[in-house]
Amino acid sequence: MTRLQKLHQYVNERGLQWTVLHVVRSICMNIPHDMSKPIHYLEKSMIEIEREKFLTGDSTISSLYHTVQMNRSMWNSFDWSRYGEEWTYDAQTYTGLEPNRWKESLINGMLYKYIEKDSIVLEIGPGAGRWTEFLQPIARRLLVADIAEKCLSICQERFRTCGNIEYYLINSRTLDFVPDNSIDYIWSYDVFVHINPTDTENYISEFQRILRPGGCAIIHHPDAHLFQEEETTCWRSYTIDKKFFAHLVERYGFRLVEQNDALVHKPGDLISVFRKPK
Repeated sequence: MTRLQKLHQYVNERGLQWTVLHVVRSICMNIPHDMSKPIHYLEKSMIEIEREKFLTGDSTISSLYHTVQMNRSMWNSFDWSRYGEEWTYDAQTYTGLEPNRWKESLINGMLYKYIEKDSIVLEIGPGAGRWTEFLQPIARRLLVADIAEKCLSICQERFRTCGNIEYYLINSRTLDFVPDNSIDYIWSYDVFVHINPTDTENYISEFQRILRPGGCAIIHHPDAHLFQEEETTCWRSYTIDKKFFAHLVERYGFRLVEQNDALVHKPGDLISVFRKPK
């Protein structure tokens, strides 16, 4: 495909405004001076368009950030000595709730509400096992999957006496280690807030394949972008919002059950619950 054909494709798929900004950004990238500020503003405008138009794909600006490789590097080098409970204590800072009370409300209001006992559960991004601790006793089989080897090692040591847990390293942008129609529930909290829209879509497409008919996913993700200054300091991705996530869910044939902003630990986040039709 020639460059002109590619631009024509962009105009058709992403609109004239995004394509013009793409061309200007490409020019700025080749100027032998510091163009970081203009490029930053161009990318910010392009990401706004990507959010409004629900755009994903390897050539989108949002796909350049919060990638699998970046996340793997981040969480393999992270200090997990507090087992991720520092984010539980963030609940008091942002919501005023006592941390353990907040955690209990999330477990009862989401995890126990939707995930039935003696089921097959997939947890995406366990970290150091903050939620694995509560999933393990109710699951017949618990598949724990992470892109970071360090997280899996911590969980294997922490839950070494639990015979119903299987550990999988996510090496690619698929969940190819999970058979079709084999999972009852998918749980992921404090993970998709760090993932870009393109990789989020890849996961949702895999959920459609691996969930059994009637199966349910409970996914925590960003919504209102109240803390965009934390994009670098807290490594959070703010491109996806409530409408964007709902669009992706519906694109892959799921039924959206609820989008809950009352049980998250940080205002501006959301938990989306969706089911695969029977």
